[in-house]
Amino acid sequence: MSDPDAVRHVAASLPGATERDRLALALVGLAGHPRAEVAQRLGVGEAELSAALSRARKELRRTVAPLPGSGWCERAERLISDRLDAPLSDADESRLDTHLRNCSRCVEHERRLVQATDALIARLPTAPAAPYLAPAPERVDLSPAAEPVAAAHDSVAGWYALIAVCLVLAVAALALVLAGAV
Repeated sequence: MSDPDAVRHVAASLPGATERDRLALALVGLAGHPRAEVAQRLGVGEAELSAALSRARKELRRTVAPLPGSGWCERAERLISDRLDAPLSDADESRLDTHLRNCSRCVEHERRLVQATDALIARLPTAPAAPYLAPAPERVDLSPAAEPVAAAHDSVAGWYALIAVCLVLAVAALALVLAGAV
């Protein structure tokens, strides 16, 4: 998807989000550019890009379902957002997994975020039938030094499969805890 099309689509879908947050989601989430490249283009550090993506994805999830949350839930939402684009550090992965085992609200957030992302992609004018399993889109060269992003798209399907497995395990763990309490 071209950058201008991605930006227009996200702007139409998330009018309440800030321009930077919409740009971050459009360029990383739809156009498929690597985070480091988008951070450089937006003139922000990777931490600020991470925060912008998390805010945009939270706004996107809210189009499907509002959820209350705590301070730790806010941190977990950011880690969930980060995990959509790249593997987390071992420490962050452990923190997030522990939180998800104990917080059905954040498990629901992740599930709804995936649904909202699928819906956002499905509303694209040329949406593929299976957005995360479709072949990588044509490569976009933003500058002479731009890198192809097809590899990033190829790994998205694997990450969503991993997320699905994590969700199933989290629900199973919750069921075991509840069964033990009874």
